[in-house]
Amino acid sequence: MYLNSRFLERSITVREFSELGSVIKSWKPHERLPSCSVRQLFTRFLDITTPPTPNLLQHFASIATDEDDQQKLNLLATDSAAYEDWRHWRFPHLLEVLEEFPSVTPHAPLLISQLSILQPRFYSISSSPALHPNEIHLTVAVVVYRTEDGEGPMHYGVCSNYLQNISVDEEVYVFVRSAPNFHLPSDPIKPVILVGPGTGIAPFRSFWQQRYYQLKQRQQLGKMWLFFGCRTKDMDLYKDEKAEMLKDGVLDRVFLALSREPDIPKTYVQNLALKEALEIYKFLVLEKGHFYVCGDCTMAEHVYQTLKAIIQKYGGMSDNQVESYMSSMTSSTQRSDCIQTNTLARS
Repeated sequence: MYLNSRFLERSITVREFSELGSVIKSWKPHERLPSCSVRQLFTRFLDITTPPTPNLLQHFASIATDEDDQQKLNLLATDSAAYEDWRHWRFPHLLEVLEEFPSVTPHAPLLISQLSILQPRFYSISSSPALHPNEIHLTVAVVVYRTEDGEGPMHYGVCSNYLQNISVDEEVYVFVRSAPNFHLPSDPIKPVILVGPGTGIAPFRSFWQQRYYQLKQRQQLGKMWLFFGCRTKDMDLYKDEKAEMLKDGVLDRVFLALSREPDIPKTYVQNLALKEALEIYKFLVLEKGHFYVCGDCTMAEHVYQTLKAIIQKYGGMSDNQVESYMSSMTSSTQRSDCIQTNTLARS
């Protein structure tokens, strides 16, 4: 079954004072989506995993044939507190909503017109084009979880599971988005400190690969430290490759923070950074090095506050002085920033 989803957007043209004095109604194609099969629409173009909006629930209420379904849908559509409680507890995708309210049987073209476009998922490239020309490597955590405090139905991350299930040599739809403010310093002598727990290690793999390529070109390189955090030792991503980079002198030191390893105190990357506080201060302040963070916003903020405390302590700065200094390290647009963050959103 194919559906022309180049939605016909109603266009009304007024022919002023025509001989009939009438309004001429016409239709023109809308470029929201291409013409494709219904299966392609729901698998590639439309977002069917995000909980429906109150507006869509209001539409469902208007077509529900069961009185209980109507009442509950109207409540969810008009009471923001009820909607948020329902949304966060169940986080239902479209199919689960239709199963919860079985008397709702939406008309396919109208439903399609009300659904949001599936948004792209962004991943940091974890390879160097110099070392791997014509290739792009990704580091992807496959997202699988249950809602309702682990007691609800299984949910699957859209892109991560798609990437896991595709066949070798299968074509995928991708585009490259540049990150002009997240790159190695132009001067390879400058020391760099990399902080990235979990799949936040992705861009740093591209960094050490680039440094490895530069090493093979006999370029002189500055020190590179890596702080990596994960739950247990078996989740230590790129363990062998990091060991090779240490052996070859690309990475000078690698720190591993384990937060869920049995019989080992819970440790995060910022805890390890505090133990190396003086050296970090020398790298960044005295040697004008660069500090990179990649991961979620909460972790990045904890690391930022740790770095701020280190600079304030060893620089003998007041609160205002360290705030000003941190701003000077991150706000420049005329040079490579000394502190660079890359917060990832992915599923």
